[in-house]
Amino acid sequence: MKTYIQVFLIIVTLCVTIISCNQPKENQLPKAISYNFTPKDTTWKSMSIREKIGQTMIVRAFHKEQVKEFGSIDKMMEKYPIGGIFVPYWDFLFTPPRDQVIPTIKNAISDYQNASKYPMIVTEDFERGVGSIYNEFTNMPSEMALGATNQKHLAYKFGNAIAKESNSIGINWLLHPLVDLNMNPLQDLVVERAISDDATRAYPLLKSQIEGMNAQGVVATIKHFPGDGATIKNQHLITSANNLSISEWNATFGTMYQKMINNGTPCIMVGHIRFPAYQKEKRNGVLLPASLSEEIMVGLLKKKMKFNGIIMSDALNMGGAAGYYDNEIETSLAAFKAGVDMVLWPTLKFMDSLEVRIKRGDLPMSRLDDAVERIWGVREKYNLLNKKKNIFYAITPEETTKIQEDAQEIANSAVTLLTDATKIPLKASENKRIAIVNISHEDRTNDLRFTQNLLQAKGFEVDTILHNPNFLDWGEKLNFFDKYDKVLVAFENRYFSPLGASLLKDKEALGVWTIGMLPQDKIIAVSYSNPYYVNYYFENAFIGINAYSLDLFSQKAVVETLTGGIPFRGTSPVKLEHDMLK
Repeated sequence: MKTYIQVFLIIVTLCVTIISCNQPKENQLPKAISYNFTPKDTTWKSMSIREKIGQTMIVRAFHKEQVKEFGSIDKMMEKYPIGGIFVPYWDFLFTPPRDQVIPTIKNAISDYQNASKYPMIVTEDFERGVGSIYNEFTNMPSEMALGATNQKHLAYKFGNAIAKESNSIGINWLLHPLVDLNMNPLQDLVVERAISDDATRAYPLLKSQIEGMNAQGVVATIKHFPGDGATIKNQHLITSANNLSISEWNATFGTMYQKMINNGTPCIMVGHIRFPAYQKEKRNGVLLPASLSEEIMVGLLKKKMKFNGIIMSDALNMGGAAGYYDNEIETSLAAFKAGVDMVLWPTLKFMDSLEVRIKRGDLPMSRLDDAVERIWGVREKYNLLNKKKNIFYAITPEETTKIQEDAQEIANSAVTLLTDATKIPLKASENKRIAIVNISHEDRTNDLRFTQNLLQAKGFEVDTILHNPNFLDWGEKLNFFDKYDKVLVAFENRYFSPLGASLLKDKEALGVWTIGMLPQDKIIAVSYSNPYYVNYYFENAFIGINAYSLDLFSQKAVVETLTGGIPFRGTSPVKLEHDMLK
């Protein structure tokens, strides 16, 4: 009897072993290695409470308004000794005369720097280069173009170029790159701002890009923890979510963030993004976004992942952070209490309110000291404790030329051929007449004149650029296009243009309808933004191309690849075939 029982137990043990071996293994994060940001300099300990609070604030530099209110920036800083500013381009760019915009920005930054006891942290978003906002500088291809190149040395050049031009106008802290993955093709906020939908492709390029930024002494901020791009929600409008399982998150976003933490990334921006698979605590019955969640910022990021750098909030005036507390100041205070070390875009009154809360014991002094010590450690590492004689890097014409050459190399390596049923290259002797049709929210006719000129220089006749031709007007006169050998359909909708849409609506949709009625062998479909547009709207086009960005370098690369000047080198950084797009 004993023998039968022993045999039975052995069989059961074998079955359990076999079953457990066949179970999918839970993905785990890489080992967390604590990077030491503890500052040797202890000056911060002798600061007043208001000076300490000021170190945690990145305030919008509304220079004229603040001078008007306080009389001078010196007087403002006497009352509100803030540690950092964000340069709001919308407060400078549209103030004439245009040729005085950059000098005005430099003057404003100098004003804040001169009024500050310590070097001012000066931040901005230049995800596509300084020239994406200020045309005196280089408008780089998008991050997803970088992903299409899949080359680390180009990622380094990309980060280095943006940091160098940022330094030239006094920006020493950049609020990028994105560590988001555009996993959901209906996502309208991330899209070509992300390098890829694949963490294994994105991480080496992000690492190299940050190394390029660090080489210029510029602080990088990776965002938006715990990771955007998995759902279609836009955190500018509503609270978004990362809806991956723990295992899926560990294998993708989690692995990227953990490796970057281990590498010594100085600053992580938390998004207005829930992480339902991880969170348990609720407020008024709902999960909080990461930017307000102690569970995520302290429990996951600071403790489990051993992040000793700075947690920065995303802007707390966004819809994704709204509604959980009574007003924006209360939201900022709650974010700080929950674990944010550096608050993005608080009002100056935040300092008054936080001082009161600490003095009456609502919030422990240890929370403020922890935040300031982290900030001081990063300041020390990036030489932001002592003022420099020159706060504007003197960029040379030769350096600018090199940056532009690097941008062109990135664009040339990014353009991706999706379909080719007509055997590129195009020849002016065979396809002389070309029309350009721009499908986009904003009229990009002026931008596309560059493509028009490039094609004309190669012997093509390009006399027409149309913006969103309307089916209701064009339906009876489509024979207009009979005289053209090819129609280049240029898609371009980007982040915030328009806000709140991924696929095309209204006039853009009518434009697709109209051009879709033409013979498909006439169509050259090129997306200069969303990589899913060509496959979705013109899957039967004889030529389909993704270029990811409408900058001049990418336009030139498209013309050169179309006409055989350079080969197509890019590979798609995202999966283009999705069930939800079928």
